[in-house]
Amino acid sequence: MRPGTETLAALPLLAAFSAAQVAALNRHADLARLGPDEVLFREGEPIEELNIVLSGFVGETHGKDGEPAIADVIGPGRPVGFAAAMLGAASPTGARTITAARLIILPAADLRTMIRVRPALALPFLDQALAGMYEQTVELCAMKLCSSVQRLAAFLLGLVDDPTASPARFVLPYEKRYLAAKIGCTQENLSRAFAALRGHGVETQHGVVVLRDVPGLRAFAGLPALAPA
Repeated sequence: MRPGTETLAALPLLAAFSAAQVAALNRHADLARLGPDEVLFREGEPIEELNIVLSGFVGETHGKDGEPAIADVIGPGRPVGFAAAMLGAASPTGARTITAARLIILPAADLRTMIRVRPALALPFLDQALAGMYEQTVELCAMKLCSSVQRLAAFLLGLVDDPTASPARFVLPYEKRYLAAKIGCTQENLSRAFAALRGHGVETQHGVVVLRDVPGLRAFAGLPALAPA
């Protein structure tokens, strides 16, 4: 199924593409609907397509022996295997869905050819690469300077729709075993982190989370207080 030119034109990566270029991409693109635990590509494989998550979540996997471990979780609006696809290189990680997901699949070779012909098309791709580097730097600093309990608190706060709400209630977007990979800890450490957060007003039951004291949790996580409305 083709994603459609309107859907493609709305992608930030294609912001500089003309209507004709978007239409050309659409002829070779795909809109895929996948169930959980479906493999997109394996570690070490060259990536011929750029996958962009529209809905659901994809796990980056690492390790070829036995069951590969989840190294990161990629959510809606983000590309999967971005650098390898645009470089035409083998991927250092694999990828598989961890929930039902919808993805736009673009031919990477066509993208590279269009960019070589018109280099200005590369600007949104540069923005994506720099944003990814910035996010990795923030995550690396958090890994080195914050405890797993603080990283979990920050992640949970990021799931609150209304940052001024206190208490706040929401459902975890995926299973806790994937959440451990997202914040960079083992499942055992994640369980201990959730237990430690009970003292900061965090309650969990069957994937439902309640934050009783959002301002206090922000302070514990080392996040700045919200400015008054």
